[in-house]
Amino acid sequence: MREINFACSVTNKSSSGSYNYYLFSRIDNYAVILREKTDGTEYLFKVIVPSEDVDTVWAAATSQSYIRPDQASDSVKRYVINKLDTFLKANQNIVNSW
Repeated sequence: MREINFACSVTNKSSSGSYNYYLFSRIDNYAVILREKTDGTEYLFKVIVPSEDVDTVWAAATSQSYIRPDQASDSVKRYVINKLDTFLKANQNIVNSW
């Protein structure tokens, strides 16, 4: 899970039915939603990819598809790892482009 929510802050929370939804975001415009079952038995996520609008996806959080990390597509896995790698290696020039 470290790769998915590293250095993110919870920027919003919502509850619906038996789930809590947390919007995590980071200063490099990376965002992910964590869906938690209120009894603590399930934690699934949705990475918000660049082609999606964070506000639009968050507004429809209850109707999104959530997965375990091992279920992510190769493109989502690459996106998460590349964003984390860029974030960890960031210098002033990279940060200026965020």
